[in-house]
Amino acid sequence: MQAPAFKDKKRRISAKNQVPAQGRPPSDSTQVPRWLYRAILSLYILLALAFVLCIILSAFIMMKNAEMSKQLLGFKTELWNVSNSMQACEERQNEVWESVQSSIIMVRSKVEKLETQLAGIGKVDIKVQKILELLQTKPQSSPQ
Repeated sequence: MQAPAFKDKKRRISAKNQVPAQGRPPSDSTQVPRWLYRAILSLYILLALAFVLCIILSAFIMMKNAEMSKQLLGFKTELWNVSNSMQACEERQNEVWESVQSSIIMVRSKVEKLETQLAGIGKVDIKVQKILELLQTKPQSSPQ
């Protein structure tokens, strides 16, 4: 009975002194758990997904940027048209204002002429009144 026990003991000792398997480095005395490999793989997958998401978002941003650039060009054109219209309106307004000012000056000069003529008419009216009074005070002679 001692022989099988002795052989069993030798096997245990030889198993302890055997070279480790190829998957494990000789200096590492502890075995890495399988879940750690899975966790690292999951992190790599998450990193790849994040990278893909960044690429998709960048493409989306570039599309929106192109749309906004087109809209801005449209707004620029509209603003240019409005600016030109405003400038044309301002020029017309200036022309009308100058016309109105010249008309006002012309009307003022005519009013001043009328005032001077009215003053002259007033003087004539006073003279006519005096003549009428003189004629009424003189005896009327009959022409015969």
